[in-house]
Amino acid sequence: METNGSFVDFPAHLSLLQQTLKNTLTARPQVVATVTRAEDLTFLSGSGTVAADLLEYRLDDLFSHLDEVAQCISSKETRPSLVTVRTPDEGGANRLSLNDRIATYRQFFLSSDLVDTEITSLETPEFSDFISEAHSQSTLVLASYHNFQEWPGRSLLEGKIDRAYELGADIPKLAVVVESMTQLFDLVQLVEKYRSEGKLISAMGMGTLGKLSRLTLARAGSCLNYGYLQTENAPGQWSAAELRKLIDAI
Repeated sequence: METNGSFVDFPAHLSLLQQTLKNTLTARPQVVATVTRAEDLTFLSGSGTVAADLLEYRLDDLFSHLDEVAQCISSKETRPSLVTVRTPDEGGANRLSLNDRIATYRQFFLSSDLVDTEITSLETPEFSDFISEAHSQSTLVLASYHNFQEWPGRSLLEGKIDRAYELGADIPKLAVVVESMTQLFDLVQLVEKYRSEGKLISAMGMGTLGKLSRLTLARAGSCLNYGYLQTENAPGQWSAAELRKLIDAI
């Protein structure tokens, strides 16, 4: 494909739209505002402004409001959308089954730019075609790992990252408890390692050093950095508006 007179070699599974989004994620740390409540949908459908680059719709939280979510996504066409139907084992709401989650994802493949599901879900038979199906709809895939209880150790995290890429995901995402500077430095080094190899990765800490970690990791190269739209939904979050200002300042 020719672009401005030069040849661009796109990976086989990426459409032009996917590659454009990946280029954006590579160029500058992006801020994601999480949408988790019916009140958030009301805010978005009104005159509310969002100081974020992307909106993440947590469909497990919003399971009884999927029609309103679809309307919000269609009305925010210029802002990339990310949809997540989190497994209950990693903090998901409403105890949704694997089949309910897959069916919900499929409703939003066409309208969403990215989807996020867990590495453990991608390893199940039910999700065996998930990544190829998402890619066929020009949707990028985040493969995520969450640990809300403890720091799981650098070697485990590195294994999770490698497994995400092995499964075919575009972006591994880590969200783990960080309670010491040593743990934070380990996470920073992991992000820098994979970014130096030309790979995208998203990482954030929760708990004691959660807020500091989100700034430090963005500076290290985390491509997606999460803040809340109106109400905090994870320990150690900034609001998306604050996070955007602070990342720009550093």
